[in-house]
Amino acid sequence: MNTIVINKILVHMIDFEHRKIHLSDEFATLNDTTQDYYQKKVEKGLNSNQIKQVVVGSMHEMMLRANQMIESDEKFKEQAKEVTEKFFKLGSVIEGMPNCMVLHVDCYKDGDRVVAALKLNYKFVPVSVLDPDNVRISRAQTLPGIGAPVDEAIIVNVDRHSLYLIEKKYAIDGKLDTYLNTQWIKGEEKLTDRQKVSAMTKVVKKAEANYSVKDSQAIALMKQQLNQKVMHQEVIKPIEIVQQVLASNDQAAEESKENLKNLGVDSEDTINANTLTSAIEKCKITTDTDMSVTVSVEDYVNKNNIEIRENTDGTSDIILSHINEINVR
Repeated sequence: MNTIVINKILVHMIDFEHRKIHLSDEFATLNDTTQDYYQKKVEKGLNSNQIKQVVVGSMHEMMLRANQMIESDEKFKEQAKEVTEKFFKLGSVIEGMPNCMVLHVDCYKDGDRVVAALKLNYKFVPVSVLDPDNVRISRAQTLPGIGAPVDEAIIVNVDRHSLYLIEKKYAIDGKLDTYLNTQWIKGEEKLTDRQKVSAMTKVVKKAEANYSVKDSQAIALMKQQLNQKVMHQEVIKPIEIVQQVLASNDQAAEESKENLKNLGVDSEDTINANTLTSAIEKCKITTDTDMSVTVSVEDYVNKNNIEIRENTDGTSDIILSHINEINVR
């Protein structure tokens, strides 16, 4: 399930270049011109694979603000203004912080009430400028395109009392770093969905190397499990999937569970299906002779149109069948 229903959106603009905030008095109009843009931006924010959960107390500033924002339109506007001012105060001391829009959203995601502040950084694009004597190239700021990701966000699931962040790195004190959690939210960070998948891959590869489980198919089986969970709209629990993949070896399964926990993945952690990329649908086979073949996970696991034969001299042959066309890239 991935249903997002927008109740209201309030848009404020921060002009870091001129040290100004431009506040909107009225909620954005959702019509044929704007509906697609706002809907896509909210989806991009709430389904981003960069989202990380941040554990905070029930009396945290943003939890209290979110609860007030759903009480009335006036309280929504009041809190949105204060949150925008906080973004402005923090961003003003960061060199190179681009101008931005802040979308304050009240919506439902899969039935849960969600309040979010989505920060969309303006992009610079080249433009031609007509002077009296010549044409020169300059730069102009423009809103990010409809398909561009959300740069930063504070997302509160009011019903589940949980808070999530999307953070972007900026040049801070001479090095690239984030600031939202360290300077504002100050919560305990949990892994992003992308980091959870990376941890699963690392742990399964280690188990495969140490215990020779699943005849070198463990990663493919892990991807197959992820695909099936997505297809059947089931809850995706990293530890549960890894243990299923390694079920043939009790020691490998138990050790991998502990390894995942050491990497920050807990038993109740889940992965949002919408954050998974098409990479889980394919396997890339790479040989020590610098050859590589990409096949679907299902074909590799079920050995459809691909066969790997072991030779007596210790080498292997990969046989592909039923190929209609070959392209060299």
